[in-house]
Amino acid sequence: MDNRSDSEIDWENEAEEVWEEDLEFTCLFCKDVFTSLDSLWSHCKQVHDFDFKSVKKDHHLEFYDCIKLINYIRSQVSKEQPVDYKNLSTVLASDEYMISVLPDDAVLFSLGETLESDSEEDVLDVAVDNKNNSSKEEELKSLRLQVKLLSTQMEEIRKEKLDDLTSQTANSSLQEPGKVLDNDSYYFESYAGNDIHFVMLSDAVRTEGYRDFIYENKNLFKGKTVLDVGCGTGILSMFCAKAGAAQVYAVDNSDIIQMARTNAYENNLADKITFIRGKIEEIQIPVPKVDIIVSEWMGYALTFESMIDSVLIARDRFLAEDGLMAPSETRLVLSATTNSEILEEPLDFWSDVYGFKMNCMKDASFNRVNVDVIPASYISAEPFEFATINMHTCKVKDVSFKNPFSIKMTSSGPFCSFLIWFDTYFTATKDEPVPSSVDKSFGFSTGPHCTPTHWKQCTLILRERPYVEAGTVIEGSIAFIKNSANNRDLDIEVSYLVNGREYTQSFILN
Repeated sequence: MDNRSDSEIDWENEAEEVWEEDLEFTCLFCKDVFTSLDSLWSHCKQVHDFDFKSVKKDHHLEFYDCIKLINYIRSQVSKEQPVDYKNLSTVLASDEYMISVLPDDAVLFSLGETLESDSEEDVLDVAVDNKNNSSKEEELKSLRLQVKLLSTQMEEIRKEKLDDLTSQTANSSLQEPGKVLDNDSYYFESYAGNDIHFVMLSDAVRTEGYRDFIYENKNLFKGKTVLDVGCGTGILSMFCAKAGAAQVYAVDNSDIIQMARTNAYENNLADKITFIRGKIEEIQIPVPKVDIIVSEWMGYALTFESMIDSVLIARDRFLAEDGLMAPSETRLVLSATTNSEILEEPLDFWSDVYGFKMNCMKDASFNRVNVDVIPASYISAEPFEFATINMHTCKVKDVSFKNPFSIKMTSSGPFCSFLIWFDTYFTATKDEPVPSSVDKSFGFSTGPHCTPTHWKQCTLILRERPYVEAGTVIEGSIAFIKNSANNRDLDIEVSYLVNGREYTQSFILN
């Protein structure tokens, strides 16, 4: 009986089909080409005094180390620099050499053959003293599957490397007046590292909010086709696959998608999740329409980074007419505080910096949106929902807006700051009424009255602080506008009336 999962069988069959093709193996040190790995390794040993198998054994190299070793050698040779075998531990500690030097490098693609052969020899050696080697067979099968997976990943990384370097150079240049910066490359690469995903996944309010909706509504996902926009590590895709989705298409334009592929493979979900690298505005998926779109697109103050634009475009391109958006709705909430204690510290700092005044720095702080966790005790006004974004009906143009507000103060004191947070709602169908509170539905809040999230709350610290009495109603308007220089940044403007006097102040979130 074959105990392998369908994903393992599919990967192995694909790998075997590729390995049956006629491959050409280019020498690591010269331009000679060979038709087999054995002849290549013999050539390297006889002509270049490089014994791959001995180096691997002497340095106890694992699969990923071997990939780095080959790319390191090719890199040094291309630069006409010596290969330092004595310093391999330092070289292999970096992920720099996970990037393939040669396009479609058959040596890397077929590396598993050598490693498998070595492992089989090790098994025979060990069998003399110990016949219990059944686990080796499974390890060898797993190794061959990793070769297929990693070869695809490395080629994609190689193709993106030049574009990333070009983007970094462009972003470091001075901006021409009136020119809109293309910060997409910087934005996507900011999600390539582990740290940011550790923060997001560790946010239990966020991650469990999605998980609970998916797992407790498996009937919605069973047998359905799902699109995950901005899949990151693949956590939402794996939730959907575990809930019974027939197929999940996971899209991301960051290097993190390489890790997501590996995560799906490691959890035996590679047959249910297809990973596609690219911008959702440009890529194609293998099906004309999907049943569900799931995405964690929210930023600080909800719309910062403008990922919502991409999700709405994905909806218009790929979602079936009766399809479901998850989440279905978000709401922006406004409140205020008369307690300035937590707000003053970053301002007062500039008044005396080691005996020097830096008031210009203090003035600049009044133009920036501050992101911080605000205690619930600081809330001095009844919360007011000033914007609702229904993901089934919202248009991209609706994400920029100017809406009225009216908040009633619950305590007296100097009017110090506006506070902004958002609530997120999930519904079972696009036509299901959204509850009036997340407490009565699937969803979560990022407000001060709830468990803190990585989104925290946004504060708009006011320059002028008129005294207000409890019961005072403050009316005005608040505008969310994409920054003209970088459309992923957010400009916020508030105009309001207090004690018969009108105030206006602008802020930037970047």
